[in-house]
Amino acid sequence: MTDPNPTPQSGTPLWQPSGTTPAPAPLPYQSPVAQPPYQQGPVPYQPPMQQPPYQQGLAPYPPADGWQQSAPVAFRPIVPSKPTPLPVEPKRHSQFLQTPRRRWWKLPIALVVAGVAWLIGSTIVSVPAVIYDILNQKIDYTDPVALQAYLNGVQQHITPALFFANNVSIALMIPCAWLGLIIYGQRPRWLSSVVGGLRWGWLFRILGLILIPYIALEALTVALGGVPQLTWKPYSLFMIFVILLTTPLQCAGEEYGLRGLVNRLFGSYGSSRVSFWIGGVVSSLAFMWLHAAQDMYLNAFYFSFGMISCWMAWRTGGLEAGIALHVVNNVLSMAVLPFSDFSRLFDRQAGSAGVMDVFPLVIVLLASMGLVEWQVRRRKPVAVAAPGAADGQRLALS
Repeated sequence: MTDPNPTPQSGTPLWQPSGTTPAPAPLPYQSPVAQPPYQQGPVPYQPPMQQPPYQQGLAPYPPADGWQQSAPVAFRPIVPSKPTPLPVEPKRHSQFLQTPRRRWWKLPIALVVAGVAWLIGSTIVSVPAVIYDILNQKIDYTDPVALQAYLNGVQQHITPALFFANNVSIALMIPCAWLGLIIYGQRPRWLSSVVGGLRWGWLFRILGLILIPYIALEALTVALGGVPQLTWKPYSLFMIFVILLTTPLQCAGEEYGLRGLVNRLFGSYGSSRVSFWIGGVVSSLAFMWLHAAQDMYLNAFYFSFGMISCWMAWRTGGLEAGIALHVVNNVLSMAVLPFSDFSRLFDRQAGSAGVMDVFPLVIVLLASMGLVEWQVRRRKPVAVAAPGAADGQRLALS
């Protein structure tokens, strides 16, 4: 008789009921292998930590591996390496050196750097002109008396070569003023205006308007005094090119050096109005002194011209209006030089001018101020700016 549930000696059943699967043999025991921390399971969600208010808005924390952050980003503080050299509060042109990097000792250093650079450049430009005149006039340069007499009369006897050298040397005030501005950490373009560059469209607009009162004055002068006697000179063609090409640069040089740099250096303290008066008076006195006039009426005109140019920079936010006024004034006043004897051009001794010589020019300056004010109210150029505030934000968000 057959056994219904045969079992071998090992005790393992030889068959299973139909419909069932034999159970697999158990695997031998293996101890679990330790996994590195970065291979552990997904990191559980952790909400962003609440940061203090002063730490908001700078740099985000990086999200954890395997998890994309969708909550509001928290920021860690980034401290700028050094303060911005530009104003962080709205400032006018005369106040543009009132910055976080302003230091009292930078003012004399900037003046010395710009002044010495200009003296060196002027000497380099003037020496060839003097040598040319000595050779052209056949002055015995081996005779100390004759040479000294020539040098003493240089300012009272202007030649075309000296006129050219004078214009070029004054134009060198532009790069020298840039050197002074670099002491304060600002780039040269910020010397032109509060928007960081020369606004050419605005300059030509003001220049065209200022031509109107000046041309009217010239027409009135001709109507009352007649046409001056003009003749073609051996130097006429040379002087025409010198006046047209270098006089605008000479005018711009005085504006950059005096209304740009000196005005800002001494206007770097005080409110808007205080800085205007301090910088304006100091730079206008320097402008008057550089013209070396001994006539009281000429000195009054030079000082008034400087103050009006400072007002234009303060009102418009840049040097464009002052440059336009200076170019129109000088080019028109020099229009007859190529056809006349201008050797006494720089004769500014006492009594060389009178009230009626200066009064019409002052009227034209006041008319020019009115035209500039009219355009400021109509066009509203940027006269107040704080570019340093935007620089601080960009540093914080970088």
